[in-house]
Amino acid sequence: MEKLPQVPQTYDEMFTAGGSEGVFDLPYARSPYYPMFKAVIGALQRGKVSRVLEVGCGTGTFAHMFREKTELAYRGFDFSAVAIEKAGQRFGAPGLFYRGDATLAETYIGQIYDAIVCTEVLEHIENDLLAVSQWAAGTWCVCSVPNYDADTHVRHFRTAEEVAHRYGHLIDIDRIETRRKPFLNDLSVGHWLQAVKWNRYRPDRLLWLLGLSSFERDGGWFIFSGRKRNS
Repeated sequence: MEKLPQVPQTYDEMFTAGGSEGVFDLPYARSPYYPMFKAVIGALQRGKVSRVLEVGCGTGTFAHMFREKTELAYRGFDFSAVAIEKAGQRFGAPGLFYRGDATLAETYIGQIYDAIVCTEVLEHIENDLLAVSQWAAGTWCVCSVPNYDADTHVRHFRTAEEVAHRYGHLIDIDRIETRRKPFLNDLSVGHWLQAVKWNRYRPDRLLWLLGLSSFERDGGWFIFSGRKRNS
């Protein structure tokens, strides 16, 4: 698989286009990331946190869900200027978001947080361990990484043990969960019914649509949480 360069232009172009089938511009309840986002919010609640900083906020899909489902304080940043602009437009509150590089200490200066959310980001960063090392010691961290490859991924993980091996020396991992990737990029009822009709003679796809297939075969996310260790 040909890999795309890990530079802001790559992600500016991706977010300008809206992603595959406009996935990055969908409401959170229709997003294919919705099952994973629900697990992330559950992990935040276990951490009993009050102020969240999202590393790699994208177009604000998780932020929108987070602000509707919780009363916790939030701020987010992203590598892409286009993503930040779209996130601000989604909320009508551009002050919630800023541009930053997750690997640079200066990105975190002045930010007050007791939790980090970092979903679908670390697999895009060549020096992901440097990014995690910037997070304040004692912070409750909730992250996701995929078990499948893509043209913007520099790595993916086959097992929970691989996740723990890579990040366990930086985060005291409390739990690793999995969530299966939905078959559809748009989880609206209309799209689901249409997909069932189109795939009614394809048993493997029907099982995926019904949530009865496997995480290993269909792809998905490892969601891990725990306290940031002293660097």
